[in-house]
Amino acid sequence: MAAGLMSNREVIPQRLAIRAMRDSGYKSTAHAAAELIDNAVQVEAKTVEVFIIEERELVNNQERWRIKQIAVVDDGCGMDETVLQMALQFGNGTHLNDRKGIGRFGMGIPNSSISQCRRVDIWTWQAGADNAITSCIDLDAVESGEMVVVPEPAHSPLAPMWRQWSHTAGSSESGTLVAWSKPDRVTWKGSKATLDHIELLVGRIYRKFLARGLVIRFAVVRNGMIQTDMDRNARTNDPLYLTSPSCTPLPFDSQPMFRPYGETGEERFSIEFKGTKHDVFLRFSYAKDEARIRDDGKNPGDEAYGKHARANVGVSVVRADRELELDTSWVNRDLRERWWGAEIEFPPELDEVFGVTNNKQSATHFSEMAAYYSDENREQDWKERRDEWEADGDLRLHLVDVCNRLATHLNKIRSLLRQQTAGARTAKQQRHEDKVADRATEKFKERQEEGFGVEQDHVPLDKRKIQEDLVEKGYAEKQAREIADAVEDHDRQVIFVIKDNPESTSFFHPDFLPGVTEIVFNAKHPAYSLLVKMLDPDLITDDVDSLKARIYGASDTLKMLLCAWARYEMEEREGARRDKVKEVRQEWGKMAHQFLAGSDVEPIAISVDG
Repeated sequence: MAAGLMSNREVIPQRLAIRAMRDSGYKSTAHAAAELIDNAVQVEAKTVEVFIIEERELVNNQERWRIKQIAVVDDGCGMDETVLQMALQFGNGTHLNDRKGIGRFGMGIPNSSISQCRRVDIWTWQAGADNAITSCIDLDAVESGEMVVVPEPAHSPLAPMWRQWSHTAGSSESGTLVAWSKPDRVTWKGSKATLDHIELLVGRIYRKFLARGLVIRFAVVRNGMIQTDMDRNARTNDPLYLTSPSCTPLPFDSQPMFRPYGETGEERFSIEFKGTKHDVFLRFSYAKDEARIRDDGKNPGDEAYGKHARANVGVSVVRADRELELDTSWVNRDLRERWWGAEIEFPPELDEVFGVTNNKQSATHFSEMAAYYSDENREQDWKERRDEWEADGDLRLHLVDVCNRLATHLNKIRSLLRQQTAGARTAKQQRHEDKVADRATEKFKERQEEGFGVEQDHVPLDKRKIQEDLVEKGYAEKQAREIADAVEDHDRQVIFVIKDNPESTSFFHPDFLPGVTEIVFNAKHPAYSLLVKMLDPDLITDDVDSLKARIYGASDTLKMLLCAWARYEMEEREGARRDKVKEVRQEWGKMAHQFLAGSDVEPIAISVDG
């Protein structure tokens, strides 16, 4: 074959390789910028500064500010000529075999840079900024074939503008500046949106470093001047909401919004890999009562702090003190998911086990584990799965125990959150439930007047015991007190209570307290979600199709409950026991007839045609 033909058949054509690398999977400009901050943290910088430089540009016949450069400056140890060239090579670096720090993969500066812009320049110094050296990657030159190797570093004192804008560049003995120019893939066009998103993400990714004193500054530059209203330091963004001060909106900027789950909020596991044991930590938290129960009756999810929590939903995956991602694979669609926090932390030695990607944005094996805890896979035999993974040498086998505990704790926290606001009713719910409780109280009194009184009818009301019982069932102190006050104020003999009781097979049971009877629904029983919650007045809308679906669903559930009773009665042996069951059914039917007779509930008419 002719040599000329061979020359056009490179195994990895340079132009195509660069295009593929530009699509390397960074989720946003904020994630790409985090790679540059990683390098600064790796070399123990005390201050990192992120500059967004804007210029006026004509857009649709209107002048707008548009990003022209993004730069990251640090006061770390700087680089010599050899290290600088390595830093601009794909897949090279000084931490390739380092299993102690946050680096290792050798893709940070070049990959993250070309994912956002067409040129990256680095100035770095180890004896003052006047002695800085510089090199670059220019994609236009690479794609044209003009640049095939990293340019030899050249002496180039740091420009005065950088020294003017930076708090450290002009005074630090050593440091590095990475500048992105010709940005063509920046996620957000304007500086404010870019700054806000970078700040939120960086505050979460490096929260442990910020808590130890690392300063990360963000600043926008226009017309060569720092914009004072867009010049600020990153604040801690803790998805467990246990850290203060933080960037959480008022009133939780200066106090934790969540509390630790369990005695310490932390559980340690040991994973043996390649003959060595490594510690893995699980940490959990959930919202304080005051975050979810408001005196003004407003929905906390609509408040600024509730929306902030919504943006931090997921399991925080932390490697070497740096967050890789907030994994939403473990989250369901319930809006209450925002009110718990979870973190799993592991060392770089377990990168293969967790499936850490080279851009440090996810742990794929850990994310995949979430699917095995979904409803459709919940009943599968874990022993069978373990045996299969062991036979295949599947590294996910090492994650089974820790993920089992993660799923178990999350389910328990979800039960706590459901119970936490069980007594916190909206105005519509309160009117509805109170009306039913008052009607039931009237029927209780009718039975007494007809000569069917029982000892419970004459026990005097004890508000303290009612409050204590409700708190024991998981109600917040405030809600328990309000319910007990309402019982006294309205002379109620009946109240409706919700409790998670996964150990019980009962749909409901009565609890007889001094002066009041509690009808306790088991929120873990399917009948509760398929019947009681299905007809929650707060969830019924003007959408006819939705209303029909809810009513049909509740009707089907009621019919299935009656079928369950019929089968229960059928399976009793003929004789005294079956007769007793029938008698109970008939007597309950008589009581139900009396309680429902004279009801002021109007039948609902729904057109089949919609």
